[in-house]
Amino acid sequence: MAANPANGNNGTPLLRELINIKPEVSSSDYVLQLADATTPDGAERALADYVVTDDLVQHFNEALGIIKSAVDSHSSKAAYLHASFGAGKSHFMAVLHALLNQAPAARGKTDFDPVFAKNGWLQDGERRFLMVPVHMLDAKSMEQRILGGYVKRIRELEPGAPTPRVYRTDAMFRDLQSMRDRLGDEDVIKFLAGAAPAESTGEWGEFGAAFTWTTELLDDAMAAEELEVGQEFNPADPSTPGELRARLAQDTAKVLPGYEERAVEQDGGFISLDRGLSVIAQHAKSLNYDGIVLFLDELILWFASRISSSEFVSRETAKITNLVEGGDERRAVPVVSFIARQRDLRDLVGSAEDGGRYQRAIVDNLELASGRFDRISLEDRNLPQIAHARLLKPLTTEADTVIGEAFKKAKSTNAKFWDELLGGDENNVGATETAFRFTYPFSPAFMDTLVHLSSALQRSRTGLKLMGELLAARRNLLRVGQLVPLGDIYALISGGGDKPFTDELRVVFDEADRLYRNRMRPYLLDQYRVAEEQVAAYQQDPAAIEDGDLARRLGQFTDDDRLMSTLVLSALAPAAPAFQNMTVKRLLALNAGTIKALLPGGEIPALINKLKEWAGRIPEIKLAGDGVAMTVRLELSGVDSESVVRNGREAFDKPRYRHDAAVELLRSQFALTAAKGQGGFDAYDTLDFTWRGSKRRTEIVFANIADREETTDSMLTPVDAETWRLVVDLPWDEGEFGPREDLNRMNSFWERHPEVQHSLAWVPTHMTTTMYADFNRYVVIKRILNSGSDFDSRFAAHLGPDDRVRARGLLTTQAETLHDRVLAAFKQAYGLAKKQEGDVLDDFSEHIATKPGAPTPALGLSAAPRDAIRDIAGKMLAWQYPAHPDLGPGAVTPAQARTVLGYVSEAAGAREGKAEIARGDQGLMRTVAQPLKLGTMGESYFTLGGYWRDHFNRLAKNDPDADIGYGSLTAWTDEPQRMGLPTHIQQLVAAAYGEMEDRVWVIGGAPVADLKLGEIKDGWALRRQPLPSESAWEAARARYEKIFGTTAPVQLRGRIVNSFAELVRTHVDKHVPANRELVAELERRADFLGLDDTAVSGRLHTARRGLALLEELLAAKGRGAKQVVETLASFGLGELTPERLGSSVSTADVVAPALQNASWDVLELGTGMDALTTLQEDAREDQFSRKLQDSLPRAQRAITQALAVQRQQQQRTEPPAPTPASPTPDQVPLTTDTSHPKVETTARTGSVQGSATEVEQALHQVAAAHPGKAIEITWKVVD
Repeated sequence: MAANPANGNNGTPLLRELINIKPEVSSSDYVLQLADATTPDGAERALADYVVTDDLVQHFNEALGIIKSAVDSHSSKAAYLHASFGAGKSHFMAVLHALLNQAPAARGKTDFDPVFAKNGWLQDGERRFLMVPVHMLDAKSMEQRILGGYVKRIRELEPGAPTPRVYRTDAMFRDLQSMRDRLGDEDVIKFLAGAAPAESTGEWGEFGAAFTWTTELLDDAMAAEELEVGQEFNPADPSTPGELRARLAQDTAKVLPGYEERAVEQDGGFISLDRGLSVIAQHAKSLNYDGIVLFLDELILWFASRISSSEFVSRETAKITNLVEGGDERRAVPVVSFIARQRDLRDLVGSAEDGGRYQRAIVDNLELASGRFDRISLEDRNLPQIAHARLLKPLTTEADTVIGEAFKKAKSTNAKFWDELLGGDENNVGATETAFRFTYPFSPAFMDTLVHLSSALQRSRTGLKLMGELLAARRNLLRVGQLVPLGDIYALISGGGDKPFTDELRVVFDEADRLYRNRMRPYLLDQYRVAEEQVAAYQQDPAAIEDGDLARRLGQFTDDDRLMSTLVLSALAPAAPAFQNMTVKRLLALNAGTIKALLPGGEIPALINKLKEWAGRIPEIKLAGDGVAMTVRLELSGVDSESVVRNGREAFDKPRYRHDAAVELLRSQFALTAAKGQGGFDAYDTLDFTWRGSKRRTEIVFANIADREETTDSMLTPVDAETWRLVVDLPWDEGEFGPREDLNRMNSFWERHPEVQHSLAWVPTHMTTTMYADFNRYVVIKRILNSGSDFDSRFAAHLGPDDRVRARGLLTTQAETLHDRVLAAFKQAYGLAKKQEGDVLDDFSEHIATKPGAPTPALGLSAAPRDAIRDIAGKMLAWQYPAHPDLGPGAVTPAQARTVLGYVSEAAGAREGKAEIARGDQGLMRTVAQPLKLGTMGESYFTLGGYWRDHFNRLAKNDPDADIGYGSLTAWTDEPQRMGLPTHIQQLVAAAYGEMEDRVWVIGGAPVADLKLGEIKDGWALRRQPLPSESAWEAARARYEKIFGTTAPVQLRGRIVNSFAELVRTHVDKHVPANRELVAELERRADFLGLDDTAVSGRLHTARRGLALLEELLAAKGRGAKQVVETLASFGLGELTPERLGSSVSTADVVAPALQNASWDVLELGTGMDALTTLQEDAREDQFSRKLQDSLPRAQRAITQALAVQRQQQQRTEPPAPTPASPTPDQVPLTTDTSHPKVETTARTGSVQGSATEVEQALHQVAAAHPGKAIEITWKVVD
C-alpha cells in the first residue's frame, strides 16, 4: 500500500504546494444557491468555474430542446434533472438560466459555442422567458413555493406589475371587512387608493387615475364570484362584479399589512396549483413573456424529507402532474419545469403492494408523472473532471508533472489493490485509470462511495464540499504520493451536524453514531492509552508530539479510527458498491497506508487479526469467510448488550470459571476422551489415539505446574508406569508464577522422583493483558449465555423482551468471535502459531519439558492442536518403543489380526510356503504382515518369512524342542529393541511363530483345541506336536469321514492333528453312552430276536465292534492326539466296512431307545406269525441294511392286527347272548344322578402306563379277549 506517514516528509512536498488547497472551507463553498445564481452577478460567478464537458453540452441541448418544443407546441413540459449530490444539478439550472437570458458570461464562454450554434432560436431575440428559481426544502406546499416564488420573482423583475391572482381571497376579504367595520369605508378607500402606482406606463398607464373605490363598489366586489381563469379584464376600468373583485384583491394584497407574507407562510394561503399555474401563465402573457421556466430545486428531496408523513406526500405528489397538464385546456403560455432529482422517490416509498392507502397513492402519482416527464441525466462520470477543475487542478505545469509521476508510482506500489482502488465496476464513478488520474489523491472507489454518502446527507454537504473539507483538514499533512483514506470522511459528516433525509435513515445514522462514540472510539482510546485532547493535538500537528512512544500510539489510534470509521460509513451507505460484501482487502484499499507490516504482503493478515480482535469486543462487527476473501460489516442493533456483560462479571469473573473454560477449550481442541478420575483422587483426561497402527493412550492433566499446593507430585506421575503423562499448563497465572517457574518445578520433580520415566510437560507462554481481557470476556459471556433462565431474570432483566432476544443474539455472535480469537491466541501461546504482538508475550519458547535423557519433541507452526498433541505423544512413544513397526494409519483390529494369522497358517501349511491372498486382503497383508516381519507380500501371493522363527529359536537354543511359554515370546519381541506391541499383535506374532514351527498351544500340558487370538494368556506355551505317519493319517481321515460322517482336515500339521484328535474325542464322547446301551439291549433280547452271539457279522457283532472302537478311542484320549489318530487308523474292522460300522455307531442313540420302549408282551403274542419272523430277520442284519427302529413298531402293528382278526372270527362262531328286557317307565328308578338308563357294567381294575400307541395296543388286546362286551375306560392326567 502507498505509505501514509503521519509525519516526516522524506523530501516529498506537501500536496498544497502543487494544488490550491484552502485553509478552510466555508458553508457556502462548493454549494450553489440557485436563487443567487440567477442574478447577473450570480450568473457570472456560476459560470466562472463551471466545467463544460461533452456530456453537459448534450444535456443543455436536450433542455433547450424541451423549452423550444413547449413554445412551439404551446404546451407545458416537465423534465427530471437526475443526478447524485455534487453532480451539479443546481449549477446546471443556473447555467441554463444564463443561456436562456443570453447572459454575457455565457456568450463569452467558448465551451458553449456548440450549444448556441445548435439552438439559433436563442439569438433571434424574439422570445422572452420568465425564469423562476424555486427552492422546495422546508416548503409547506407546492403552491406556497411555486406560486409564491412566481410572485416574488415578479416583484424583482416587474416591480410595477399587478399582483397575480394566486392568493385565496376569502381570508383577505374577511380582514378587509374587519377594517371597514373598525375604520369605516372612507379610511379604507384612502388606503386602497395608495395601491395605485404613482406613475404608470403601457397597459397600466390609466390604472391609478381612472378608478376610485366607493362603498357601493366595495360591496359589489366583495359579494361577487371570482373571475374565471383566462377571462380578460381591464384592471384600470373594471366594470363587472368579477372584475371588481379581481381589482379589489390586487389592491388589498398591496396595502394590507403582511398579507402576502402571511399567505406565503400559511399552508392554505394560495389557490390550487392547477388553477395557480393557469393564473401565472395568464399573468406572464400579460407581461409579454412567451413562457415560464420553473427551476424546481430539491422538489424530490423535499418529498423524501417528508416521506414519513405519507398523507402529506400523497397529497403533494398528486399535484406534480399539474406541471404538464391542468383542468384548463390550454394555458396562456407554456410552463416548462425542470425538477432536480438525485433519487427516484419510489425507491424510498416501496412498492404499492407493500404499503397502505397513502403509499399506494404516492406510487400511483409517481407512476403517472413518470410517463409524462422527460428525463435529463447528469452522469456521475463528469465528477472526476469537475473535481479536477474545481479542486485538484495543478498550479503549474511542473506541478502537474510531479503529480503525474506520483500517480504512476502509486499504481506500481498498489498493484495488488488496483482493482479495489478503481472500484471494480466500470459503472462506478470514475472507475477508470484516466478518471483516477483526474481525482488523484482520491481513488475512484473513494469517489463512488463519496457520491453514495453525499446522497444520504443534507443538501449542505455535496461531494465536492466533502472533498474540499478533507483536503483542508489535511492541508499541512497530506504529501504527494499519499491517498486520502475514506475513513476520514466520518469525522467530517458526524461533526458537521449532517443528518439523513428520512426518519428511517436518521435512526440508522444516530444509532451508528452512538455505537461509534460510546463504544468503538472509547475502545481504541483505551487500547492505545491516549486521550481525546492528545488525539486532537496530534491531528493538528503530529510533529508537536515530542514523546516518541505517545506519537506512535497516537498514529496507531488514528489509523485504527479510520478503519472503524469506514465500518460506520458502510452502515450509513450500504448501497455503495465498495461496501457491498466488503472484503478486508477492499477495506485496506479504501484506507491506504493505515496498516503497516514488517514483511511485504503482511498487511491483510494483520488487518484480519485486528478485525477479529475488534469483533470480540464489539459484537456489531460481523466477519464472514477466511483470508483475503473475509468480509466485514457493521450490523446495527440498538441494543445495549454491554450492560448485560457488566451484570455478568460479578458472578463469573472468577478464577475457577477461567480455568474450566480454558480446559474445556483445550479438551475440545485436543479431542480428548472424556474420562476423568481414573486414578482415584488423581483425576486426569485421556488422549486415545492411533500410533503406528496400534491404539494408544496418554494421560493428560491440566494444572498450574509451578503451584505446588494446587499441583501435587502425584499429579505429575502417570498411573500406569508404561503410559505417558502429559501435564498441560495454562497460558496465564492467577498468581506470580510464569513459564520459567513451571520448568523449574518439572526439573525439581524429576530430580526427586528418578523412578518416574514417562512424564513431560507442555508449558505455554502467557497471554498479553489485552488478550487476557478478551479471554475473560469470553468466559463471562459464555457463562451468561449458558445461565438458562438467569439470562432473562438476572443479567438482562433491565432490557425489554425483544431487546433481550437481540442481546442474546449479539452476545452469541460475540462469543463465537471471541472463541476463535482466544483459540488463535492459545495456539500462539502453546507454540503452534507465530506469536503476534498484542496476543501473547514473546519471551518464552521452551514449550515442551522432558526428563533429562529423553528427547524434546519439536512443535510445528500451523499445526492443529489435535494433531500437535498426538505428534508429541507419538514422538515419546517412538523413543520408548523404537522398534515398533508402522502398521498403517488405522489401528489394526483383532479381526484383521485373525485374518493375517489365517493367511500365515495357510502359507505355513503349503509346500512352497506361499498363500494366495484375496484382493480385498492384499493391502492388509502388505500393511501389517510385512512390517511385522511375518513375510513379504507380492503382487497376489504372500510368502512366509523366517525372521521370527530364527529369532525365537535362537533365544530358545538351550532346548529347542521344549515348550516355549507365551511370556517368553512376548518378552523376546522387545529384543534387541523394544517394540511395545499391543496384546493382540503380540499374540499374532506368537501364534504365527507356532504356525511356522508347527507347534501347538498347551495349557498346563493340555493342548488347546481351538485357538482364538485374544484368549492367549501367560501360562500358555507352544509345544512341538508328535505326528502320526502319513499312512496312518490318511487312514484315520478316511475312517473318520465314513464312520462319523463329517469332513476331516487334510494337512498333516501339529495344530491340525491336535484339532482333528479333538474332533474325534468329541464324537467319542457323544456316541459312547448310546452305543453301550445299544449293545446291552441287543444282548438282552438276543434269544427272542434270534441273534447269534458268536457270529462275526450281523447287528450284534457290528454293534460290539463299534463300541469297541469308541472304547479304544476313549482310552487313547488321554495319551495325545497322535495316539488317537493311530488308534482310529489301526482298529481292526475284520469283514466290516467303515460305512457299516459308522451306521451302527451313529444311530445307536435312536435304535437303543427303540429297543427299550418296544411292547415285548404284544410281540410275544406273535409267536408263529410272519410279522415276528420278519422282525427277527431284520434284527439279525446290521443297521446299515435294516433300520431296526422302524422294524420294531412295524412288527408290533402287524401282530396286533392279526390278533384282532382272530377275535372277529371267534365271535362269528359263538351264539349271541340273550338281550335283557328293557325296563318299563315304572321300573326306572328316580333316585339316580342322571335321567339316562343304567348301563350294566362289569368292573375290572388295573392300569396301563405308556405312550398313547402302547395304550391303544393294550386296549385292542382287552377287546380281543372279550369280544362283544362293553368296555369302560377311565383316565386321569397326572402330570
